[in-house]
Amino acid sequence: MGPPSYSTAHLARRLGVSVPTVQRWVDLGHLKAWKTVGGHRRIDADSAEEFIREQARQRGGPAAEAPADVVAPFTVLVVDDSADDRDLLQALVEIAVPGARITCADNGFDALIEVGRSMPDLIVTDISMPYVDGVQMIRHLCTQGDARAPAIVAVSSHTPAHVEKLGGLPPGVTLLAKPVEPARFVETVNAALDAQ
Repeated sequence: MGPPSYSTAHLARRLGVSVPTVQRWVDLGHLKAWKTVGGHRRIDADSAEEFIREQARQRGGPAAEAPADVVAPFTVLVVDDSADDRDLLQALVEIAVPGARITCADNGFDALIEVGRSMPDLIVTDISMPYVDGVQMIRHLCTQGDARAPAIVAVSSHTPAHVEKLGGLPPGVTLLAKPVEPARFVETVNAALDAQ
């Protein structure tokens, strides 16, 4: 998986700045970074933590310790009716979005109730579930016209053609095949958050 790293969106959230600001700091050499095969920037975690400490020192704060949860962490909703798959997706989210606050639901209906309580930054959902499946849930979310719609990544053992028969996914929702390939999942989640 490579060395520990953050997406530009994660670091921007931690520091309370915009993604272009983080990219500018990378271009100026303040942060060590590289681009993935898919063209997304990854910030070296050690470099980022040192930069955060330096920013705190410059502001006259303790040299510290800006823990990940001082600035609101990313919120993620994982939806899957299989407990094993849910646990796997949650573990992959923890790798992709360090420090994220993760909530889980086991079907689309319960997920919509969670969204009604608090809109997450990201939803990772299975397609085939009882009561309200992933396609129905995603379509419902996309018709709400919320100005702060979440990034959405769907996973399924169905082929894209079968998902189309179920009603298809709106533009901007990426479909990943199950079993989920970890590196591809991490890349897709970070791309979805960066694009949000």
